[in-house]
Amino acid sequence: MVGTPTMESMIVEALRNQIPVKTLPGVSIANVQEQPEQPFDISFDILSGPNQIRVLGEVKPTFSPRVLEEIGPWIRRLKSLRTDVAVAVIAAQLSSQAQTFCIENEIDFLDLSGNVFINVPGKFMLQRSGMRASGEFAAPSQSARTANVFSGRFSRVLRVLLQQPRPWSISEIARELEKESTQFRDRFPGTEVDFTISQGSVSKAITGLEEQLGVRRRGTAIVVPEPARLLQMWADKYKERYRWRLRSSFQTGNPFGSDLTKIADGISPLLQGVYAFTGAIAATKNAPFIDVDIVDVFAASGAADAMGLRDLKSQASNGPPIRVITPYDAGVFMYSNLLERALVVSPVQAYLDLYARGGRDLKQAEYLLDNVIQRQWRNV
Repeated sequence: MVGTPTMESMIVEALRNQIPVKTLPGVSIANVQEQPEQPFDISFDILSGPNQIRVLGEVKPTFSPRVLEEIGPWIRRLKSLRTDVAVAVIAAQLSSQAQTFCIENEIDFLDLSGNVFINVPGKFMLQRSGMRASGEFAAPSQSARTANVFSGRFSRVLRVLLQQPRPWSISEIARELEKESTQFRDRFPGTEVDFTISQGSVSKAITGLEEQLGVRRRGTAIVVPEPARLLQMWADKYKERYRWRLRSSFQTGNPFGSDLTKIADGISPLLQGVYAFTGAIAATKNAPFIDVDIVDVFAASGAADAMGLRDLKSQASNGPPIRVITPYDAGVFMYSNLLERALVVSPVQAYLDLYARGGRDLKQAEYLLDNVIQRQWRNV
């Protein structure tokens, strides 16, 4: 298996310049060779103090968990035959999911961001993860056939799968998005929220999920073998961008108290368009012991510009502050529910926002997962 010459030459140069181990004290790379022997693309020595191990590598721009699953048996067989060397996958960048898959399945790896896992039992062990890519070593752009399913409109496919983790077809997912759009507009006349995306976009999202081993295909059916794992994958990605999204939010006063319905009655006249409560306040019915220190509200683009809402800052506060967030995608409103007169996001969306906040909110996220979301899954 041979990677592209350009990728190989870039990795060879980076190895010779010690890029992957630059900030690891006492660790260095030596004797880098291209195509040293079949079927390997590259070989080199890693030195750590008095220890040294030969690494034989398979080079690609990146490795998805799906690709790793396919080549894993080949690598493990080679390792069983060559117990004196490491057999590793080497890439410009490996995602955190790919790194986790490698460690769990005893696949050695190294990337140009500095993530490394080289384990030759009884002879050598070196591990570092969590290093982020920058500049020329950033991951290549995604294939036109796949999509970042954890972001933007493609995440609506995730919402369908995690609302009802049953077998789905591409066309059924597309129809479910149309159905949810219609039901939402019927419940909230005058709103222009639309969750639909094309079947082609659904297909790209599913292909992206397959690459991450989030879904499997059984004939024409798409199944989610481990919905909790898929939600965890999404939550980790969501958390990475959460604080960046909050930069466009604004915080205002709360003269309405702590009761969800009273807050909804108070802010409704001040907002134009659809909005929904999320985070801790959205979980109060399912987790009544929850401590609400801020009231998070998703307001559709333009709805949050009402000056009346910002003017609440000048009024005496009678409850936790209100934070208004412009959502990254209309999908945050999917599967939302009315609690009396207050619209709250789905348990999955509330989980994502609680998880992203961390701290004591993380415990509330776990409670929501164990007592609401997983119970819903069992009833599907």
